[in-house]
Amino acid sequence: MKIEYRHSASKTNTFIDSPPFWIINELFGFESGPNARMVMGLAAEDAAHQALSKQITDEDTIRNFAKKKYIEESKDEVTDLLPTEHSDQEYEWSGLIAHKFVENLPEFGEIVSFQNEKQIKGDKYGLKYDVIGKTDFEFKDVIVDTKATAYIRRLKTKGGIVDPKWYPKPADLRQQCLYRDLFGKETALLYCSPTDVHMVDMVDRDHLNELINAMKHIEHILEICKTKEDVVRIFPLVCDNFRWKGTPEAEGFAQDIWTKCLK
Repeated sequence: MKIEYRHSASKTNTFIDSPPFWIINELFGFESGPNARMVMGLAAEDAAHQALSKQITDEDTIRNFAKKKYIEESKDEVTDLLPTEHSDQEYEWSGLIAHKFVENLPEFGEIVSFQNEKQIKGDKYGLKYDVIGKTDFEFKDVIVDTKATAYIRRLKTKGGIVDPKWYPKPADLRQQCLYRDLFGKETALLYCSPTDVHMVDMVDRDHLNELINAMKHIEHILEICKTKEDVVRIFPLVCDNFRWKGTPEAEGFAQDIWTKCLK
């Protein structure tokens, strides 16, 4: 089976976490719209980029940038820049996190690029399909991927260190290993919540093969299956991964597909 497809860290991590969620998105045209947490991250990153590009450090201005972007991305019909009420707590968090980004990113120097995209032939990794990557903040010596989160879990019994079972997330490490290889530059992760910050470097971390092998699994499945319905028949429908929680309509969409394919 041949499809129009490009490998990416995001798509491959989705396949690793939940093959059925990958199937409905990549083979059956389901479009997973951004949930509140995703919009929060988009708004915080965009606001931080605006502020850093214009050398703005005023917290209220940065928060306003983020809130405005949050409204745009969530398609809320709001004309006022700062509505007095908003249903999503992520709306307020986006501004606080944007300010955290602005406080911490300048230590890496001047921004070289923002959301730079690169696509290469897959044969570098023994793949048939191309591989694409899109960075967040690129500096002279490092690419920093910013991660907005509701909170950063710390262990009170161990002096408040970040819970190693929580951060860094394996999917994030796989992504940054790919970006390091694609762009030929060191990478790092900056996790920010409304009240906390955690920086992770990629020194001595190597998770690239995990991602590439998953990409090869995807290609093998597409090669041995004649139809997308055949792909469905390989995997049981399990919807307990976090990816399903932010898209409630996805489960019903998938159930209809699995019911028809397994008749």
